[in-house]
Parts: sequence; C-alpha cells; structure tokens
Amino acid sequence: MKTFHTDVTVSTGNLFKLERCGKYEEALAELRHIWKDTNDFPDIDAFVPRAAAEIILRCGALIGFLGQNKQIPNSQEKSKNLLTEARNRFLDIYDVEKIAECENYLALAYLRTGEPVEAEIWVEEVFSHSLNETSDTWLYANLTRSLIDFSAGNYGEIVKNLKPLEKHFKKLGNYFLLGSLCTNMALALRNLDKISEALNYYESARYYHQKSRHRIYLGTIENNLAYLYKSECRFNEAHQAIDNGIEIFKKVKDRTREGFSLDTKAQIFCDEGKYAEALKIIEKAVVILGKSENADYLTETCLSKAKILLHLEDFTAAFMCLSDAVQLAKTKISEEKAKNLVKEFEAVLKEKTTPSLNKTICEKVAGGEKLELILHPTIAHYQEFQGIWIKNSNLENFGLRQGALAVVTKAELKRGDLVAVNEIATDSVICGFYDSDFGLICLERIGAEPKLYNEDEIEILGKIVGVGKSEKNSGGKIVVEPLNL
Repeated sequence: MKTFHTDVTVSTGNLFKLERCGKYEEALAELRHIWKDTNDFPDIDAFVPRAAAEIILRCGALIGFLGQNKQIPNSQEKSKNLLTEARNRFLDIYDVEKIAECENYLALAYLRTGEPVEAEIWVEEVFSHSLNETSDTWLYANLTRSLIDFSAGNYGEIVKNLKPLEKHFKKLGNYFLLGSLCTNMALALRNLDKISEALNYYESARYYHQKSRHRIYLGTIENNLAYLYKSECRFNEAHQAIDNGIEIFKKVKDRTREGFSLDTKAQIFCDEGKYAEALKIIEKAVVILGKSENADYLTETCLSKAKILLHLEDFTAAFMCLSDAVQLAKTKISEEKAKNLVKEFEAVLKEKTTPSLNKTICEKVAGGEKLELILHPTIAHYQEFQGIWIKNSNLENFGLRQGALAVVTKAELKRGDLVAVNEIATDSVICGFYDSDFGLICLERIGAEPKLYNEDEIEILGKIVGVGKSEKNSGGKIVVEPLNL
C-alpha cells in the first residue's frame, strides 16, 4: 500500500511536468482535493514535512503562472505568500535546491507585479547557494536574471551572461530551458540590432518549444518575431506573426499576453502610419491589461496609446494617457520607471514637432529592387517616394550623378521643379525641369532640346527631391541628401 509520501512524490512530479508545458489549470485540478479554495491555505496536515513543503511550492508556482494568464485578483500576493512559506519549510530541513527553487519563483512573482528590484534580490539569493551549474534550478535562475536585465534595457548583459552558458543548457538537454534560453538570447540580440543572429535563435526557440509543448511560450515567440519584422519594416510578416501569437493566446485563454500582443499589433500599425487602426487596437489592449496585475505591461501599453494619440494630434488625450501611465508607474513600479516613460514620450513629441536627423523609409521599389532610404530632415516630411536610377550625366551639376538614385515624391508641381516623367510610348523615364501651359507639358533638359508633351502622352512620376549614392551604408541603407538646386 502506498504511503502519503509516495503518493505526493508522484503527484508533485506530474504537477511540475504540467507546469513546464503551460497546463496550469490542469495541474491545479489535480490539487483540488487538498486545495478547494485558492483563497485558503492548502490542506497538507496529513503529509510529511518534505512532501507538505513541496505541495505548497507547487501551489505557489501554479497560482502565480495561472494568475498572470487569467488576471486573477491578488494571485501574485498569494503566490508570494505560499512560496515564502514553502521556502521557510525547506529551510527547516535545509534542502538547498528546493530553497533556491522557491527563490526563483519569488523573483518571477515580483517581476509580474512590476517590481524588478525585489526580483533581483531573490535571484541573488539563488546565486548565493552552492548549486551545480548544470542543475535545472541554477540555469532557471540565469534565465530569470536575464528577464530582469531585459526590463532594465541591459541587453548586452543578457548576451554576455547567457552565451557562455549554452553548453550547460545543452548538456542538461531540457527542451523547456533550451527554448527559454534561445528566446531570451533572441530578444537581446534583436534589441542590439543583430537581426540575423536573433532570427537564428528565434528559429531554435520555436523548435525547442514545439518539443516542450509549451503553447504559451510559442505564442510569445510569435510576438517577438513580430517585433523583429516590424523593426525591419517587413510589415506583412509582422502582422502574420502577431496574429499567430494572438490566436494562440486566445486558445489558451491567456488574457495578459493577449493584451500585450494587441499592443504589439498596434505598434506595427503605428510604424506603418495607420494611426486610426492603431488606436482601435491599443484601446482593446488597455482594457484587457487594465484587469491584469502586471503594472509593467499596463504602463507600457498606456505609453503606446499616448504615442499613437500624439501622431493623431490629439494632444490633450495623449498627455492625459501619459499622466495615467506615470502615476501607475510611480505607485506600482518605481520613480525611475516613471521618468523613463516621460523620456520616451518626449522623444516622440520632439520627433513630431521638429524634424529628426533622418527618417527611414522601408521597402521602396527602384528598378525592381527593395530599398531602405534614410532621408535628410529637409525632405523627411514627404509621404510617398519612388526611386529611379540615373543612367546619364546630364543633371550632374544638381547632384544627380550617373549611377545615383533620384528620389521622387508626389507633390504639387510648380514651374521650374525638377521632375521625372514616364514617356508612355517608349516606357522610358525622362528627367527635366517642369513647365506647363494650355494642356501642354514642357520638359527642359540640360544639354538637349526641350521636349513638349500632351498630358495624355506622359505619366508624371513626381518631383525629384533628393539623391542617394549607389553604395549602401554599413547598415544596408541608402542615405538620401537634398538636391543642390
């Protein structure tokens, strides 16, 4: 006949497996006979001390994970209390590995409530123990520390700390930990503009989490891929990735991550200049995250909404939204977080009210080639662009050298503007100085006779406003300067 201790060992082992693939509700259902009401303490009177402590640990971990996903009120406080109790019990029997495991989960609980300082204290407690560097607990602590670094923007530290540990993760061979490692590395590399490396890690993360069967983390990878594509202005792929993520989170009923993924989608629309669509999506995200205990997510989403309102020139609403985010950050997170929100908002406001040093236009077609153009501030206010490669030297005095890229935009034309037209009969592009009268268009060309056209004989491609060198810069972009007219 099995004893209580044997039954609990089997049960808690299964609980841990369910937790590691994100099946928190299923795991909690197995505890219902001893934890009917999560507002109460689990009934562990019949269990030996070690088994009782293990059950309390699993309860604390599961309510923390599920509470974040389902936006259960006070779930993180419940998690903290249970984990603290479990830790005290493991201290009594001095099981170092289990003490450290409790501390890992305590750090995560504080991160979920937007308290990175407290989270870091608990992670340092883990590292104060003498743990094997290939143990699950020690490796998990390194992942938690990388999340803290990420919240502080210390992306270089993440790569510096995690890269040497890859061999330890691979030696342990746990798909969940390997997937989490690759995800965190990809996040850091993306923010360091190392896009190719980030993509490789994301692909590995997707593979490992397919093996770990953790659907929530798969959804997170899709969200992060969307950010990567957005930064590259690959908007169709960004929308596809984030839609995949949102769909996953809806299926697993993870409201918090669904809300933050909607924030991502809104930011994609914002980068496309589709501010009305962005506002509709961000308002949904704010409503969802308003019911979450994750103050960090909510403040970031409120900031996103404030930025979108700025672009829509609703300044009053933008400042009110920022005020709400700052007040929440001061109350729930830190003064530093509040100041960073204001700084981010100020940067967007400055960009909105004064020309920036440059503006990047993505995926513009010139001669069939997709290009990224960095525009000088004097021409950055134009909206639509087309690139045309110059094949002769007639306009060299104006900066349009042979082999250079003429940057054309749709604009109201005036006499004397330098324009590009498409001659319909020959399907060739001709550049010259514009004039028109009585339905006729005159194109004056340097070193050649002026050409006269009927309006239906040509398509005016637009006004030439800038010129770019044929050579790309180190970032693979073409720098566009204004014309020397």
